[in-house]
Amino acid sequence: MQGLRSRVAGPSDRALHWLAGWYAIALRLGGSVLFTAIAVLAATKPGFGWWLGVPLTALCLWSAFFAWQVRRSGLTPAVVLVDAAVISALALAQQHLVPAALIADDTTWMLPLCCTTIYIMQIALRPRLSLPGAAIVVIAYGLGSGHLVHGWLLVAETIVSAGLVAVIRGGARQADTVVAESLETERQIRAEEARRADERAQHRQLHDTVLSTLTMVAAGAFAEPSAALIAQADRDLRVLQGLERAPAGSGEWATLTDLSPQLEQAAATTGDLAVRLKLVSVTLPSPVADQLVACVGEALRNVKRHAGTDQAEVTVSGGAGWAVVEITDRGRGFDPDATPASRRGIRESITGRMLATGGRAAIASRPGAGTTVTVSWPA
Repeated sequence: MQGLRSRVAGPSDRALHWLAGWYAIALRLGGSVLFTAIAVLAATKPGFGWWLGVPLTALCLWSAFFAWQVRRSGLTPAVVLVDAAVISALALAQQHLVPAALIADDTTWMLPLCCTTIYIMQIALRPRLSLPGAAIVVIAYGLGSGHLVHGWLLVAETIVSAGLVAVIRGGARQADTVVAESLETERQIRAEEARRADERAQHRQLHDTVLSTLTMVAAGAFAEPSAALIAQADRDLRVLQGLERAPAGSGEWATLTDLSPQLEQAAATTGDLAVRLKLVSVTLPSPVADQLVACVGEALRNVKRHAGTDQAEVTVSGGAGWAVVEITDRGRGFDPDATPASRRGIRESITGRMLATGGRAAIASRPGAGTTVTVSWPA
């Protein structure tokens, strides 16, 4: 059941609206059956049978349609206002449907029927619609009973129910706001942790390449021009160029990058491995996207080298600032717990890389049952 009101925004508010829909169905269907039975039992004059037959049948048919419509489309303003109009019409005709003694004693079955309509309006509509709608029902009941003051109980019901719904809705929205702020704070913390990890990785690259080469030159290890030195310097230059392109500050971490083109490129570089992509629109901070795509590329290379199959599937779910990517194959599989410590491909290139960026990686596999690698960010 999906509500269409714009006020239903956060998950708590949506859950309340979903429950309100079922509550409205129960009120209308249960009320129609109960009040129809009461109306028949309360009819003391023979002529009442002719008056009661048509409106009570109409009430039951409308209640069934109301339940079907709410179940299909939610508590939309249109169906709620039509419901109020139907019940108001019955209330205007209550002198022909209810014995005069019951109306005078305020024991008419029309009173709780109007109450259910007021409840439904308060839980389904904004106050700018629900309060005027309730006023129309109150006036219709007062006119139908012959005295407007008979609607005082409905006025009290409107005030109480409107206040209660406002408190509940306000609490739900406040809870959604707190949860959203907490998630955003956690995302920023993980992004900062990933940035620092990236800086440490760059420092290690400098130490292992450029600084090492300069140290060897300063120590006189290359007294003459050397092909090995030229090759090492060329590799070091590529490292420096890569560091120059890498993000240098948190401002670039705040910029989100679309993941789909990078995943398509990674899938296209797997040679004769056929990769089926199931992509959705996902955006991540650029450094995180690069690391996640690198993990996907490593997982696909592992499929090609070890799985004994020429097919794999990459499934993406997520949105702005988060992603879950599954790489699945139906190959020979393996026992992750039995992998030797010397095999560092998955441990470093996938699990280690995701942990360093504040993400998470999981490998599910067993011999003969294929393998699923799941990488996600944030963890």
